[in-house]
Order: sequence, then C-alpha cells, then structure tokens
Amino acid sequence: MKNSDKAVAVALVVTLLAWGLSYVWTKVALGAMGPFTLVCVRFSLASGLFGLLFLVTGRRPQRLGRADRWRMFVLALLQPVGHFAFETCGLVYTTASAAALIVAAIPLAVLALAACLGRQRAGAGDLARILVSAGGVSLIILGGGQGGLGGGELVGDLLMLGAVISTAGYVVLGGELVRRLDALTVTFVQLAWGAVLFLPGCLWEVVARGWPAPDGRQLLAVGALTVLAGFAAFLCYNYVLSRLSPARAALWLNAVPVVAAVGAWVTLGERLGGWQLVGGAAVVMAVAVPRVVSLKFGRYRRVV
Repeated sequence: MKNSDKAVAVALVVTLLAWGLSYVWTKVALGAMGPFTLVCVRFSLASGLFGLLFLVTGRRPQRLGRADRWRMFVLALLQPVGHFAFETCGLVYTTASAAALIVAAIPLAVLALAACLGRQRAGAGDLARILVSAGGVSLIILGGGQGGLGGGELVGDLLMLGAVISTAGYVVLGGELVRRLDALTVTFVQLAWGAVLFLPGCLWEVVARGWPAPDGRQLLAVGALTVLAGFAAFLCYNYVLSRLSPARAALWLNAVPVVAAVGAWVTLGERLGGWQLVGGAAVVMAVAVPRVVSLKFGRYRRVV
C-alpha cells in the first residue's frame, strides 16, 4: 500500500469514527448543558482551533467579495446553523442511533430537492430510491419505543428531519460556491458564523438554567466534539475529497450510522426496535447500493 493510500485510509477511519461517535458524545454533553450552549461552545472552540492553524501555518483565509460574504452567511444559516440546531435539539428527545439513521438519508434528500428545483433529472431508479429511503425514515420514526406517536422520541425524530432538509438545501444551493472557494476558508467561516448565530440562544439558556457544570465525562464529550468531530474530522474529510472521487468519498459515509448505532449500544445502552432496524437498513441500502454498483461495474454515469 502506498503512503498516500495509507494516509487516505487513516483519514477515513478518523472521519467515520468521529462523526459516528459524535451522536453519542452529543447525548452525553447534553446532560450538562442546553443544545444551543453546546453548539455555541463547540463551534467557538473549533473556530479558535482553525484560527490557530492559520497562525501556525502562516496561511490566511481567502478574501471574500461582498457577494460571497452574503452567500456564505445565507448558507451558514442552513449549515451549520440549521442542521445543528435541529440535530442537537433532536438528540435531546430521540436516541443517538435513530438520529444517525435518519441523517443517513441526506444524499437522497439532496437528489429529491435538486430534482424539484429542476437542477437535476431524476430517473425511475432515483425515484424508487427516494421512496424506499422515505419509507425507511418513516419506519424509524414510527417504530420508536419511547411513547409512540405522542412521545418525545417522535418530536426528536421530526427535528432530525429538519436537519436532513437543512443540509440538503445547503448542498443544492451552495454547491457551486463551496467548490469555487478554498475548503479551509469555507469551513472556518461556517464554524465562526455558527458560533456567532448560536450565541443569543446560548446566553438565553445560561440565564434560564445557570452556568453549565459538566462532570469529567461530559467535559471529555465536549472536547471530543470540538477536536475530533469538528476540527480533525473536517480536515481529514477534506483531505479524502482531494484524493478520492466524490462518489467514493461519499460511499464511506454510509458507515457513520453504523458506528453511531454500535457506539450508542455500547456506551449508552440504546437499543433499536425491530421496525427501526428494518427502516435503517432500507435507508442505508437505498443510499449505498447504487454507488457500489456504479463504482464496481460502471453501470451509472451519475451517482449521488
């Protein structure tokens, strides 16, 4: 194996473990602070790490024109603000494993939104995948075991759908901008805007609930979210994108909900119901199988 191949493999392992376990770490950290406080702290610290990286390496963020600054602000409202507001609030109510399985539907949500806006044609196979994925998400939501349709888990699962829609909007509306600008600059600006926009919610929670007093385990969770899931994972995945095609790089992300489910089972004692397992399998297969076929046999010219 070449050194570059080893580096890609290591970067993928770091990314998958960090993003998969981030659902578990978030559940742990939410025991000590509100969702807006957690996200604000996480993004503030991660922005500081990126600032330190620029200082140490001598690099500078790319200068953005006025139009691009406004575009970045609008996109930041979708991702990370919209995504993480829905995701972190959703994890207050639902399980980490169910949340990760719902978020796995993002690639097909992107395809559906792009088709609705006329930016991409969807064939019969694509429509079938979207329907299977939607059915799988419905099974995950309706198959929850904490209170049925009137319980808090339903609220959390529906909030996770908000995270899916926010990220799909970001990918479809901001694809051209993100491809044109420097990846480090885009990530830094997104995280910085996230910290600023979540600050009012953070202050409101601190006034209402008091200053967080996390224990050692919760502090470790916040540190892992900041350093591993925020800083390291974004850098590693950007490196993967520079070495692999988007289709191959995206294919590996289907392992994230698996890591999340296993991590939640081992550390939090969470269990998925039978219908939730069926729904999760449907979502992952709907997203992954066409990519596998495309990469192995070249049967599809376009993959999501």
